[in-house]
Amino acid sequence: MCSKISKVAIYGRVIHEEFYPYFKQMLRDLNERGVCLTCYKPFYDFLREKCGISDVFQAFYEEDVDRDTDVLFSVGGDGTFLDSAMRVKNHGVPVLGINSGRLGFLANIAQEEIPQAIHWLCAGDFDVEQRALVKFEMKDNPFAEFNYALNEISVLKTERSSLLKVHAYIGEEYLTTYWADGVIVATPTGSTAYSLSCGGPIVAFGCDNLIITPVSPHNLNMRPLILPGNVQIRLKVESRSGDFMLSADSRMQRMSDNHELFISSGDFKMNVVKMPAHSYYDTLRNKLNWGEDKRNKKDKS
Repeated sequence: MCSKISKVAIYGRVIHEEFYPYFKQMLRDLNERGVCLTCYKPFYDFLREKCGISDVFQAFYEEDVDRDTDVLFSVGGDGTFLDSAMRVKNHGVPVLGINSGRLGFLANIAQEEIPQAIHWLCAGDFDVEQRALVKFEMKDNPFAEFNYALNEISVLKTERSSLLKVHAYIGEEYLTTYWADGVIVATPTGSTAYSLSCGGPIVAFGCDNLIITPVSPHNLNMRPLILPGNVQIRLKVESRSGDFMLSADSRMQRMSDNHELFISSGDFKMNVVKMPAHSYYDTLRNKLNWGEDKRNKKDKS
């Protein structure tokens, strides 16, 4: 159980027109409960132009949210939720994902659940989960301002290269060379994202692990590897084109081959709001349709 909220920051990029009524009602509910609202300025500019909202926000921010914010509402999909990590950084502000899209592993509050979620928040009837981040260091780091990711760090081939050769080391010990389209280093939270689509395992978010998953490996006996969270992974990349793509969640940058990546577990964690009616295992079962069998459904035709 947590304290009642009194200050909420709103973060988003864009929302679809069908979601406008839910969003406006969310703002009304929060205002009626006396919650102070701040908004990410670029998102507010979008809302003012497209959604026609009134001046309900008391302040705006361009980069980090204020440290005294009780909760950051990430409004959008999982990509928006990942971006919200850059807004809270290491401030400890918990994030609630409001899903205006479809899948929503991270942004898991559905449209119809928003009023109940606000009720729980204003009553202090919620918990906070801690999600591990992955940290990456390198010379001339293009993401030096925030060199962390919630889901994964990936090295990927460019559109003009063939396979990458990725030499992987665990600490000082050589592991293997991946001949592949790329290599993913994922957190447990990210195990249900890109890593999963490439055949990686699902690892519960409370585990202290890093997961190495090759992307379309040339050698079919290459398999994902789960590592303890206290190791450092070193990656050296070779490609015929002389460059590769570095991805940190939704951020991407082309890099030359003369870079080495040093990847480890983050030195702080991201706080995520957990509502009473939600659980991680419910989300897995529902989003992945576990236990469903079309053969057991009646033909409605």
